[in-house]
Amino acid sequence: MDPMIKCLVWDLDDTLWQGTLQEDEAGIKLLPGITSVLHTLDRRGIIQSIASRNNWEHVKSKLEELGVGQYFLYPQCHFDSKTLSMERISKELNIGLDSLAFIDNDPFERFEINYYVPQVRTYDAREYRDLPEYPEFQAGHVTEESEKRRQYMQARFRREEARKEYKGTREQFLRECGMKLQIRLAQEEDYPRVVELSHRTNQMNSLLERIDLPFVDSYCNQAGHYLYVAKLEDRFGAHGLIGTCFVNTADEEVDISLFCISCRIEGRGIASAFLYTVLERLGQQLPTAETVRCRLVRKQRNLPARLLLEMLGFKKSVSDDLESIYILQLPLPHKAFNWLEIGE
Repeated sequence: MDPMIKCLVWDLDDTLWQGTLQEDEAGIKLLPGITSVLHTLDRRGIIQSIASRNNWEHVKSKLEELGVGQYFLYPQCHFDSKTLSMERISKELNIGLDSLAFIDNDPFERFEINYYVPQVRTYDAREYRDLPEYPEFQAGHVTEESEKRRQYMQARFRREEARKEYKGTREQFLRECGMKLQIRLAQEEDYPRVVELSHRTNQMNSLLERIDLPFVDSYCNQAGHYLYVAKLEDRFGAHGLIGTCFVNTADEEVDISLFCISCRIEGRGIASAFLYTVLERLGQQLPTAETVRCRLVRKQRNLPARLLLEMLGFKKSVSDDLESIYILQLPLPHKAFNWLEIGE
């Protein structure tokens, strides 16, 4: 199954608006119905950006004048190739090129993208009204996290700007962020977000599973099965539910069935704090358990999940071409994550 589209990149002239900015700035108007398309995709949690051969200051002024400037993150307005713009946006958002889409009225520009970065899906500008109806732009349940994804990404941008300006150590900066991580058992209202996270997350997805609501509901209703979730906030804003961990303890051993952790929080030690705290709590709950077992699909795109397990002390036990089994010995020593506050 192709990854869902996480970011749609718009050309501007005769794609987002009618006319050419450099030739007729005063006469520029949004295409009919474009605001509705922008709003619909934004509410579904699809980030939107820009790749345009225009001057950014002129573009920014026109977008604000037209009332749509808030929708676009990491806009690329320069006279380099749009292939370079795709690569920059992919890097800034920390998502794969196969999660990007590009819409442009110029067949040459679309052909160039198809040639150099064929992972990026391209669309003729004449299709703009139909985009929300295409399967790859369908988000399933609209969760609180999807509705606020743009705001979460904007908070991440503010955090990165603050990090660049901070002169102290990395741990000192993380302390200054005032991060609070809530780790608790999932409630029924969390289930749609758990499903969404499994569909959106590739790098920190142990099995690259795409689960559904019936699976989550059935799993949580089985004896000895637990679903833990993590929610994060810091001084830059709330980040919503950013991690899930399915654990089976039916045989008095701890077996991680699946974990998914948002790539948005990469680089802050949140993933290791979440999994370690879950396993520490389970070890206390099951004092006779001797090991934690975790299956991991062997794919390049979820390499960060393997690195996370190894960092936590898991050792590879069995491996073949498709997956590996990792084992961690219990009990776990208490580990303090001094740069954040962990609660229930």
